[in-house]
Amino acid sequence: MNRNAKILGLLILVIIYSCGRKESGNNIEKAKVEIPNVVYNLGNDSVRNKLFEIAYKNGDSSSPSYLVFIAKNLNTGEIKEICSEAPLLSGAMHHEFGMGYDLKSSQFIDSLILGNSKRIFEFKERKALENISFNEYPSKERIEVLASKLDLKDFMKDFGNNETVKYMEFKEDEYFLQLSFSHIMFKCGIITSRSSVGGNTIWFGYPSIRAPEIPDID
Repeated sequence: MNRNAKILGLLILVIIYSCGRKESGNNIEKAKVEIPNVVYNLGNDSVRNKLFEIAYKNGDSSSPSYLVFIAKNLNTGEIKEICSEAPLLSGAMHHEFGMGYDLKSSQFIDSLILGNSKRIFEFKERKALENISFNEYPSKERIEVLASKLDLKDFMKDFGNNETVKYMEFKEDEYFLQLSFSHIMFKCGIITSRSSVGGNTIWFGYPSIRAPEIPDID
């Protein structure tokens, strides 16, 4: 392993261990190494399809859910698996097709997204690619490094039924770290949503049963 790789690994560990799960304001044990290659190998496709639909339909909420899909940049041929808030995917499709946001246009975009069972979306318009942060989104390898540091079986045991309402507060508001974490959770069959009151907080559980407020944290 060369020096640059060692430094990168150390920085990732520092970032990962700066966050931990919380329930009612109490710290819970931090993540451990468990399952590699989660990005493509873990989870059940039928479960993820169900989560995708739930997440997308929660897109109009003030606390939208995260979903995972495949995006292809038609200008370069590059393909990425991406996690984003549901309305950002919708917005990207509006940009790509040059559609407005009237009812008829929105229904057309919704039908394209929900009717795409493979969850593969192709974009060539700059604004569409920017809407899902295509160029900046972490690579598969970077997300797998993060996944390898998490005790995924523990997360699946605690949150896998999506009926337990809990939250995780990141100590640093690092956008792509949170997205990568939600990416991994989605692949594990766990739905997450952005908090409407704090950009560095993620909810676990179905949107319909999520608690309305985050308890005070000392």
